[in-house]
Amino acid sequence: MTNLVALSVEQHADLKVNDNVGFDHVSNQHVVPIVAHEFTQVASDVPVVFVKHAETGQFQPVAMLGLQPGENLLVKDGKWQGMYIPGIIATFPFRLMPADQDQQQLVLALDTDAKQVGTDEGMALFQDGAESEYLANRKNAITAYFEHSQVTQGFVQLLSELDLLVERNLTVEVGDQKINLNGLYLVDEQKLNELDDEKFLDLRKRGVLAVIYAHLNSISQIRRLGKLKSEQGEAAA
Repeated sequence: MTNLVALSVEQHADLKVNDNVGFDHVSNQHVVPIVAHEFTQVASDVPVVFVKHAETGQFQPVAMLGLQPGENLLVKDGKWQGMYIPGIIATFPFRLMPADQDQQQLVLALDTDAKQVGTDEGMALFQDGAESEYLANRKNAITAYFEHSQVTQGFVQLLSELDLLVERNLTVEVGDQKINLNGLYLVDEQKLNELDDEKFLDLRKRGVLAVIYAHLNSISQIRRLGKLKSEQGEAAA
């Protein structure tokens, strides 16, 4: 359960956030949303793919952290096993939410039910009636992440308009078994290469070619997920 509340010094002067409690809160998430700015870092660990919202038809880039719902192969004993922590996880338990008075305005919010939040241990959110340096840094980080998410929406819309995203079924070996993964969308490299010069040059000028190729190169990381799943299965046997 989550309990997002807008932060205020009046109500939360004594709250602290402990960033050292581990990653158990995402241990059952097999995919998490990511932004275009982190494709390269995420791709060094796991596959970067796209999923399609069943109702809206909109695409969302995600990091694949597991091969089946309910598993996160990058969390072991509460510790993160990868080189890079996706922003949506790194900014937790902070989020942005619409203000009560103006739904167009966003305010910094905190999941007060999160294990990281308390009054005993951690970094203080407020000091002497004002935001602490820790809170100011966390606010800057989540604001930047939100701005990147807006840019990512435009990037995904561009891929959709160019009809570059196609559904693919992937297969990964786990020991002597094979797991089929459905409902994943990838950039069709053939369609990308067949774009006319003007459209391809436009992608280069927008600076998104590196992002696209990071996505394409990351697909080979699915073998790593298969290896992790096999090793964790052997350890549990």
